[in-house]
Amino acid sequence: MKFPEDLTLVRAVLAGDRQALERLLRRVAKPVWSACRLLTQDEEESQSAFIAVEEALCADGFRRLRPYNGSSRIETFVVLIARDVLAARLLQFFQTDATGKGWSAFERFFEADIRRILARRLPGGDHEDRRQDAYQEICLALVTDNFRRLKAYSGMGSFTGFVVQMVDRLLIDFIRRTSSRRRLPTAILRLGSLDQAIFRYVYWDKVSLSSEALLAAVGRDFNPRPAMAEVNEALERVRKALPPGFDPASGSRAQTISLSECEEMPAGSEEHPSPEQAFLSKEAEKLLSIAATVLRETTETLSEAERLYVRIALSGEGQMPARDVARMMQRPVEEVYKLKQRVMGQLREKLEGHSAVRDWLASV
Repeated sequence: MKFPEDLTLVRAVLAGDRQALERLLRRVAKPVWSACRLLTQDEEESQSAFIAVEEALCADGFRRLRPYNGSSRIETFVVLIARDVLAARLLQFFQTDATGKGWSAFERFFEADIRRILARRLPGGDHEDRRQDAYQEICLALVTDNFRRLKAYSGMGSFTGFVVQMVDRLLIDFIRRTSSRRRLPTAILRLGSLDQAIFRYVYWDKVSLSSEALLAAVGRDFNPRPAMAEVNEALERVRKALPPGFDPASGSRAQTISLSECEEMPAGSEEHPSPEQAFLSKEAEKLLSIAATVLRETTETLSEAERLYVRIALSGEGQMPARDVARMMQRPVEEVYKLKQRVMGQLREKLEGHSAVRDWLASV
């Protein structure tokens, strides 16, 4: 037990000590108020939410406080209760509010949770761009069909847990979809699932080779969690299965070739591509030209808001976060996600319907 004084305080509250209850409410007031302000920026609505949390704490003879065992600070425990109470109110925004404040409140409330899940599934600096893409894809999925996924909450369990599980599933789908072109080497396919997971984390995700780092990584994917010895044995099997100098980018042995073994390259040959290279380059330029034409033609059919979205989204380097686009367009961020969905759908339909693009897709 880490916080015996907090446990004593809660036990006094459960025993009906009014002074203990007042001390408890004073202690948790600030973090609970902060949680309420995440839900809404409106002062009156925040006060209403704060009162709802207090009422929930006191309901049914302080039923929600009974599981507290002193393993964490009482403030932390109460904030978790507050999140569930506030999440239920948040769900009501989607059911009854037509002003768009529901999504703004949702993103303020759950952004940290979503980004924490992203960091767990896509760790490290190498995945920064991928995490940003995944965040936008997840938000887009959540706002699709007028928040259909969020409204599917049946009331069983906490809404917070429902959202976290849904986000994790959407992220897994995103990872599988965007990683679909990567293939495990044949030697690794012959090994077990733990060995294959070790290979992915070490050679694809660049997780540290330390036993602790690997155990933390693969422990998220297996239940029961593998033992340290099993992870070390799996890593050794992976190393033995791969050829020396294995390069994950090419999947082949990295070879060192003596200059004396190479034929001399004709002078100036590097400046003149082969006929095959010239043909491929010409085809790539042709496809790029087609894509640009389709983009222009499709843009002409878009609504004013959709055209504005395209201009802003393509105005900078890289993918501009939806929140920044929303600020520039002076529109709710959930509307920006819907604009993106419509625009991308039309562009995809036009591109895939072009005969040259269809021929190219059939050839690759």
